[in-house]
Amino acid sequence: MAQTTNAMSFKSNKIEISTNGTTYTDISGFANSIEVGGGDRQSGEAYTYDGDTAIITTGKREPIEVTVKIVYTEGTGDPFEMVRDAYEDGSALYLRWSPKGGSTGAFQFTTSAGYVTTLGYPVGEAGSGDPVLIEFTLKCASITKSVVA
Repeated sequence: MAQTTNAMSFKSNKIEISTNGTTYTDISGFANSIEVGGGDRQSGEAYTYDGDTAIITTGKREPIEVTVKIVYTEGTGDPFEMVRDAYEDGSALYLRWSPKGGSTGAFQFTTSAGYVTTLGYPVGEAGSGDPVLIEFTLKCASITKSVVA
């Protein structure tokens, strides 16, 4: 197979957040990074006297954890407040992102309804000039790939 000529960086990623899975707010100007973990499929094995290798079966998938870092700001409608509200009252939150920037025809990845299981509050060092970042983790059942319409 020939080497690809279609590689891209994550610099144009568009990331959005929603409280209802329908109306999304673009938080690309606040978001700094996104990581996905978990989702492993359960598996099992058994051995018999007749064979030399295992009989392998599969089961359900584990939950997925999406961890996002955002720049902390103090506006009432800013992403930190949306995430903090969902964390504190246990309400559902949805995320979706598009590595190619969310233009028509680009792929996007959308979480099922999830719950904020960890929320970092603003912290930092006195001598640093870096923007304050906070991190949160959304635990969800699945991520769906689609094409931006």
